[in-house]
Formats: sequence, structure tokens, C-alpha cells
Amino acid sequence: MSRNTLQAEELKSLITHYQIRDSVINTNLDAKTRKKILRRARVVGHEVYYYKRADRLMPLAKQAILQADSNGTDLSSGCVWWADSLVQARGRIGRNWWAPKGGLYLCLALYPSLLTENWSFYNLGIGVAIAQVLREREVFSSIRWINDILIKGRKITGILAEAVRAPNSGQTYLLFGIGINANIETFPEDLVFATSLSITTGKHWPTKELAAQILARIGWIFGLIHQWESDCLNTEPGYLPQNPVIRDWNLLSDTPGRRVIYGLNAEINPELEALAQGLAPDGSLKLTLDNGEEVRINSGEIRYTEA
Repeated sequence: MSRNTLQAEELKSLITHYQIRDSVINTNLDAKTRKKILRRARVVGHEVYYYKRADRLMPLAKQAILQADSNGTDLSSGCVWWADSLVQARGRIGRNWWAPKGGLYLCLALYPSLLTENWSFYNLGIGVAIAQVLREREVFSSIRWINDILIKGRKITGILAEAVRAPNSGQTYLLFGIGINANIETFPEDLVFATSLSITTGKHWPTKELAAQILARIGWIFGLIHQWESDCLNTEPGYLPQNPVIRDWNLLSDTPGRRVIYGLNAEINPELEALAQGLAPDGSLKLTLDNGEEVRINSGEIRYTEA
């Protein structure tokens, strides 16, 4: 496992390029608001660490957090770890993740500054960012709750979220592991529901540029949600602004209106079957049971009962 600082600096430069681009194209916002959002967006990509090959990225982020904490400091928010391939990648609940060369593998460490009750919008926002970028690149992708990215029902992206608490400072960091099947041409037989961008589009994808655009968009969405929270705190309760992450997630997701199986491990231990609705104001998913009862879920996973 070796780092390449040149690749890291090139990615940082590209992230900055796309951050500025995002601020320019959002003409529905006034200049002062765009400037405030861009300032928050620039946190993402503050530092970049690149590896051609690594075991996993989230342990590297945890190690950096603990090392900074032992030195009496905090890890800078927005640090990114990036690898071309992973040897021991993991998904939810310890599942193996196929992560050969040709994929795009990222880990983002965030020092959360939203109110705790709004932290779920970071996770939802990452799914929104990836789906937006792919659609802008003419790939019609959709979000399956919480933030799996699908193309024609096949999974192309997985996002793993984890909280890490620094023992000395007590500061909690949020880690987000992102795996995108970019230029993978074949998959193991057990991954029948996986696909890649290259298989879908028939072309090779420049992963560095794709990573930069996605990370920049993640930062922009984080800035939007911080602005939304600020506006909520300064607005009368009856006139709260629309949550931009909930709005865009509902537009980009194919989950509302689908019959789903839900569980902490939906594939092995399904807990219930229901009709999925949209997101509730707190970011949880609304489900309607067959008896008409509505339940809300904010963790676990779903699978569609039909393709």
C-alpha cells in the first residue's frame, strides 16, 4: 500500500474546479447565498490521500482521527481517501464488497456541524449527489432507500456510513465509504444484480474526473442543507423552508410507490413487507402496511419485491 501525492493534488484541483462550477450554475440562488454555500462546500476535499491499492479506506480514516486525537488536535473535516482497488472491502453488516481495479472507491471524513437530529441528511445527500451527477452525464440512475444507486434495477453504487468518536476530545466524526462500479467489466456469479457504468454505457469512464465532480456536488449539497438548517432556525415555525435533500431525494428515487421488504438484513431476515411512500420531514422512510398502518424507518435496508 503506497500513497501517490501527485494524484491526490490533481484530484484536489479538480474538486475545486467543480465546486466553483456548481456555485455558478445555481442561478436560482442569490450571490450572497451561493457564496455562503460554496464556503461550506469547500470543506470537502480539504485533504486527499490516494492509494493505488489498499485493504480498506474507512480504517485509514479512523486511524487518522485517532492519531490526531492522541496528538491533542482534531482531524480536519472533509478529508478524502481514494483508492483504485480494495482488497478487503466491506459493505453493510460486514458483507464482502467486490472492489477490483476499475472501480472508484472513496472515504469521506466529516466533522458534523448540523444539529444532531439532522445528521441523517448527510447520508441521504450523498446519494442525491451521485444520482444527480450521473444523470447530468446522461446515465439515468435512481436511488433505492437509503442511498443505493441503481441503473435499470441493478446496483452500481453502495454507500456505507459510520460514526467514530475520538476518545480524548469526545468529538464524533461521520465516515462515508463510497464504492462505484465505474469500469468493471465482469462480476462474480453471486453478484447477479450488480452492473457498472462501462457495461451500461459501453464506454470507459475517467474515474478521477468522476470522483471530483461527485465530491464537489456532495460538498454543495452539504452547504445547501446547512443553509436550510440556518434558515429554519431563523424562520417562524409555520413558514419553514423546504428541505433540499428531501425534495431532491424524492425526485431521484424510485422507492416511493414500490412494494418493499424491509429488515436490518432484508435479504436474510426480512421483518416486514409494505408499500413505500416518500421521506418524512426527519428523513425517515414512510411505509404503509397492508392493514393501513404507517410506520417510519430510519435504519436498515429495503429490497423491492418486483424488478
